[in-house]
Amino acid sequence: MLPGIFLNITTMIRTLLILCISVLLFAACNNKKKIASKNDYSGFMKDGLVANEVATINTEINFWQQKLAADTGSYVYMLELASNYFRLFRTNGNIDALQKGDSFLKQSSAKLNHTDPEILYSLSQNAISQHQFLQAASFSEDAENAKGDIYTIRLLEFDANMELGRYNEAYKSLESLKDKSAFDYLIRKAKWEDHKGNLDGAIVLMEQAFDKVKDKKKSLYSWALSNLSDMYGHAGRVEEAYKGYLSVLEKDPSNLYCLKGIAWIAYAHDNNTAEAKRILQYILSQTDMPDLKLVLAQIAETEGNEEEKRKLINEFVATVTKPGYGDMYNKYLVEIYTEEFKDYNKAFAIADKELKNRFTPETCDWMAWVYYNQGDIAKAMEFSKSYVHKQTFEPGATMHTAFIYAANGKKEEAKMMLQECLESSFELGPVATKQIEQKLQTL
Repeated sequence: MLPGIFLNITTMIRTLLILCISVLLFAACNNKKKIASKNDYSGFMKDGLVANEVATINTEINFWQQKLAADTGSYVYMLELASNYFRLFRTNGNIDALQKGDSFLKQSSAKLNHTDPEILYSLSQNAISQHQFLQAASFSEDAENAKGDIYTIRLLEFDANMELGRYNEAYKSLESLKDKSAFDYLIRKAKWEDHKGNLDGAIVLMEQAFDKVKDKKKSLYSWALSNLSDMYGHAGRVEEAYKGYLSVLEKDPSNLYCLKGIAWIAYAHDNNTAEAKRILQYILSQTDMPDLKLVLAQIAETEGNEEEKRKLINEFVATVTKPGYGDMYNKYLVEIYTEEFKDYNKAFAIADKELKNRFTPETCDWMAWVYYNQGDIAKAMEFSKSYVHKQTFEPGATMHTAFIYAANGKKEEAKMMLQECLESSFELGPVATKQIEQKLQTL
């Protein structure tokens, strides 16, 4: 009897300790200093802000369409149309604009028998934006065959190979660059360090990169500082992230990406779901960003509104499964089909397709998560242990790996990983953080 009584007392003490920790964490979250203030950014949330820019771009498109109609063989006019359609996509998220831009770019390249390196550079970059990573690598090879600029080609090689999981090749391309102080080198070196788990080092490099362009044209300033602000958020430096987003908006009031970052701060840090929804709904009134529906779905789950959550998820899926989106949102579709719809066949098909296209720790995590959720914990463990654990430092993948390890009896390792995930609670968001805390109570 004594051993049993001792075990029961030990279990009770352990449970009480976990409960105390949870209460303290809850209290700490509710006592956090609020960061996002609507007085700082509401002035940027103007009706018609994007519509005015769209009207300007459409005027340009109409002009070059008329030019092309008069001279149907002009690759120059095709390039102008491609450029403006890409600009339209970046402004309002219209997927048709991205497809039209891609089509005109390919037509112009064909007119020159795919011998113009500059066009091939653009094709490679555009392929990456559409998650066509093998094509991106192929276009950079074509550019090299066309005697393109080796410096630019090595940059494109790095970009494509990082996405394809060819990390040795990516690093070789990066380190072959002679100017280690150039902006293009620094931003990619930052990505490499982040990939290796050195977020602090990545931030230092990104700060150096931003310093080089802070007095340059608006687009470079905005891109660099918005990405740096994202990295601050990942590191838990939320106030610095917020200030960065505001600085970008002051320079570029139509930068909806930074408003999205502020909405996440209002939700994930300040626990101000009402303000987060207000910002996100404003963005959706101005442009098409399908992934915002998933953020709103998370907020609905936090608020206990399951009906609204399901509606938003269904709207997201209906949008991004249209042909024009291709593979751009496969990561989210795997998660939705696995966790929400329990349609493991669809989830497996998408994950398997991604693995064949690019065998990376992230895509292996997606497959492992499908196996785990459908109950094949041995197969899930095989993927996680061999290809994911300690090969990616993305907190979502670490969380999945912890759940899989726990299911396979590796509870101590799982605990360590889950504690590590809690350090990224801002990046993961309240829904995932709650799941992690609940899981820790069971280990």
